[in-house]
Amino acid sequence: MNSKERVMITMAHEKADRIPMNFRAADQIVQRLSRSLCTDYFGLLHHYRVDFREIIPPYIGPKFAKGKDGSEMDMWGVGRKEVVTDRGRDVMISISPLQDAATPEDVRKHAWPRAEWFDFSRVKQMALEFKDYSVSTPGIHIEGYHGVFHLLTYLFGMENAMTELVTNPETIKATIEEIMKFFTAYYTRLFEAGGGLIDFLFYKDDFGGQNNLLIGRPMFREFFYSNISHLCDLAQNFGGAMILHSCGSIMKLIPDFIEAGVSVLDPIQVTASDMDIRKLKHEFGGRLTFHGGIDVQRLMPFGSIGEIRENARTTIEVLGENGGYFFSPSHRFQPDTPLENIDALYQTALECGSYR
Repeated sequence: MNSKERVMITMAHEKADRIPMNFRAADQIVQRLSRSLCTDYFGLLHHYRVDFREIIPPYIGPKFAKGKDGSEMDMWGVGRKEVVTDRGRDVMISISPLQDAATPEDVRKHAWPRAEWFDFSRVKQMALEFKDYSVSTPGIHIEGYHGVFHLLTYLFGMENAMTELVTNPETIKATIEEIMKFFTAYYTRLFEAGGGLIDFLFYKDDFGGQNNLLIGRPMFREFFYSNISHLCDLAQNFGGAMILHSCGSIMKLIPDFIEAGVSVLDPIQVTASDMDIRKLKHEFGGRLTFHGGIDVQRLMPFGSIGEIRENARTTIEVLGENGGYFFSPSHRFQPDTPLENIDALYQTALECGSYR
């Protein structure tokens, strides 16, 4: 049984030979593991028996000049500055290009990205190279595109975006329309170029905080439900499915995700309120496949080997019952995670994840 077959059987809520495996980590962890194992990135994926690969069309669009304050600009016109600490590196939003936009016309004048800025000519060849694996659009391993809600907070600024959702909905809706023009064109061209070999559209949009939703369910239904539904339909039209990534406490939105057509829910942030894996499996296990569930906030950086092994066994036993579970950390392993903890996690998963 190859990886693609294993993933598809699991998606059908049936038992494959074993639980499908995934791996994701910050660059520092990848570099340290590669040195430790004397291999490269794809060697790491092979070492941990990872069943997923992703296709990333190269960017060939215009180069971005730095902002006046030295910020690195992206294709959305958002600027970021790097922050380095003893725990690693991060980037913070420093320029929000729509922070002063007051009308839909202001939004339409913005320089929006285009799908033509990406080279899709090698997608089919990349997909053929990964034909024995389950193939995803960008995001399932390496940082991918952020979704509509994320982008609103970047384009307007977090506080301003939350205010504009209430006080200036027409301008927000015009912005969403422009964002979705890009997503629709980009993913359509990517799936077309993949020739039926791309299995998943990975969509990342965090709607939950540690203790509750970031926005209410009525606001989600008004502004964001249709975008997710549209992209689910797009993927399904090409024989694919959506993996929706949303961190935080999102129990209240899961029925809406399912109704919109989401097939796989990621990352199952078990440290957030009301995200108990037993409850999730009981209420939604027949309609969703779960991806994630291994805590990277507390367990992986600070837990003992015994605690990590026990947690892996429990997660597999609960979420993996009768299929419907892809084993994965709940986010990328961060630089404070000991390498021996990662090894213990995957050794346990491979030992306990067999259905035979």
